[in-house]
Amino acid sequence: MKKVIGLSFILSAGITLPGCSGIIENSIDSSERANYEIAIKQETGNGSIELLTPTITTKDNQLEFMTEGIDENKVTFIFVANKKVFEQKIKNDEPYELDIQGIKDAHRTDYRPKVQLWQTTDDTENGDILIFKQARYTVK
Repeated sequence: MKKVIGLSFILSAGITLPGCSGIIENSIDSSERANYEIAIKQETGNGSIELLTPTITTKDNQLEFMTEGIDENKVTFIFVANKKVFEQKIKNDEPYELDIQGIKDAHRTDYRPKVQLWQTTDDTENGDILIFKQARYTVK
């Protein structure tokens, strides 16, 4: 009986919750929309990041990336395995290297570490986010 009740709850939540996202999205203003997009999609803003080295070995200490459609007039912050490795203005369609030597979780093989890119309204690390993009890589 407990299984039936639990399954009923899961099914009703699965049916109800998708409809709630539309209500939430329509009830927030534009300043809150970026935070909502990050929470739901894990990304927000224009542009993209591409890892040119999507797979590395445990001995590699460089990741290479390129962006497309990112605002070249804003400071770009990039974190690898939750550690800041990059803070500068960048050019789209040009390769950049990230030094990941000494970053504790950058070479873990039990999950795919993240490279996270963002830009803020005031070019400070803790400012309001305009662009947030992420990519994962594999360590072999």
